[in-house]
Amino acid sequence: MADETTEVLIVGGSMVGLAQALFLARQGIRALLVERHAEISAHPRAQAASPRTMELLRALGLEDAVRARENPHAQYGDILQAESLTGAELGRFDGPFRFDPHEVGTTGWTLIGQDRLEPVLREGAEELGADIRFATEMTGFTQDAEGVTAVLRDLGDGSERTVRARYLVAADGSRAPIRTSLGIGHHGQGVFGGQMNIVFHADLDPYVAERTFFLCFVSNPTVKGVLGKLGGADSDRWVLAPSLPPGADHRAYGTEDCVELVRAAVGVPDLPVAVESATSWEIAAWVADRFRSGRVLLAGDCAHVMPPTGGFGGNMGIQDAHNLAWKLARVLRGEAGPGLLDTYEQERAPVAEFTVDQGVIRYLQRSGLDEAAAARHRPETTVLFGHVYRSDAVLGEAGDDDTAVIEDPTAPSGRPGTRAPHLPLVRQGKEIPLHDLLDGDFWLLTGPNGTVWQEPAATLGLSFHRVGAEESPEVAERFLTRYGLQDTGAVLLRPDGFIAWRGTDLPENPAESLTTALDKVLHRTAS
Repeated sequence: MADETTEVLIVGGSMVGLAQALFLARQGIRALLVERHAEISAHPRAQAASPRTMELLRALGLEDAVRARENPHAQYGDILQAESLTGAELGRFDGPFRFDPHEVGTTGWTLIGQDRLEPVLREGAEELGADIRFATEMTGFTQDAEGVTAVLRDLGDGSERTVRARYLVAADGSRAPIRTSLGIGHHGQGVFGGQMNIVFHADLDPYVAERTFFLCFVSNPTVKGVLGKLGGADSDRWVLAPSLPPGADHRAYGTEDCVELVRAAVGVPDLPVAVESATSWEIAAWVADRFRSGRVLLAGDCAHVMPPTGGFGGNMGIQDAHNLAWKLARVLRGEAGPGLLDTYEQERAPVAEFTVDQGVIRYLQRSGLDEAAAARHRPETTVLFGHVYRSDAVLGEAGDDDTAVIEDPTAPSGRPGTRAPHLPLVRQGKEIPLHDLLDGDFWLLTGPNGTVWQEPAATLGLSFHRVGAEESPEVAERFLTRYGLQDTGAVLLRPDGFIAWRGTDLPENPAESLTTALDKVLHRTAS
């Protein structure tokens, strides 16, 4: 008999695992998270929270907390390419923006290192009741048809105990010991090389020479890498992330080696440099062959790995966790059939394949792309917001035989499987962006003459909003156009903000149509 029980055991306490605990806690599921390290890593690793990640955290009321901890330099805008900080400039390209210039998302990027974001996620999860244990590792597990039994070891005193969970979420990183133990392989381009993080102190202000940039990509015979500031205006704390040859890691580089790499990146041979720390990881591109094995589900880097260019990797993992949380919660509460969990892989695996490819394309841009790769390049807004889900949790429409996994979110179709287009709604006299409402519930949005939908929505426990009740005629018309509806039509939005079903106009029996749609989405009836 197990020493303790939990609904969900999360293995891995980095960004994705902490986000999983947070999103589950917001759904009322108190997960147990274990992490073998004693504390959150001090290395920044991921450098920014994407607009989609910020949209999800904003709905939980955490946007201000994340913004308050953004990197002190917070220099939005251009990414500089140069031979070195003092050498010839090779070009500039757009970096992250704090506000969405396309008005597709509710908010924009936040320049926050992973080391600063993870405490916000942990605090939010614990405030909602998540049980988070650092310095605790899972030494083994078995699963059966009803759940998972795991052995946990306290690394402080060496004691062991067993825990019984209904589901296990593997968020144990790119080395993926859980995925490997399950015999799940991966496919893709594999390892390109390595990358090292060197956190150091040096006065670089004279060499920045009042230029503004988010990051500086340096390339010369000695070092190829990324240089960025970690501290505020008066700080001398920086990070250099140089590329390494395949198989190499930071342990092959002593302090003096690191100093020489920094000097080469800056272009000053005698620059005084104090190295604080160094770490390394592989730059690779692959996707797991499966995202689920029985009661075990994979999220984040154990499911997909991509180059750091574009900042997609960690943010993709957070969105995995968000997609999975509402599905797990409804299955655990008996509100959905277990088949709903199969839609996690159906939806996230194709998005992972696409996003990994986009990360590779951006990584290779520094050395030049072939025509085939360049033709696959998609704008950042499409990579972040243009996903199209085709799964058994989406009710496709007759005639929609398009198999593309993306669409242009600046020209949305409003079809099932796409993210609900942004709208400035008004509720009780207060303007509120649509995605701010999406905090765990299903929502039914109707056109100005869709009052008849309100009663069946209430009967089914759906949140309801009639666009045009308080909004201007212009906003109501924008809703109808972007969602492809008549003024009596309705759309069913899932808790993750994706469109599950669309009724373009008023059916003969609205209550029956809506009930059938919700039952199919939640796998409560046979398809």
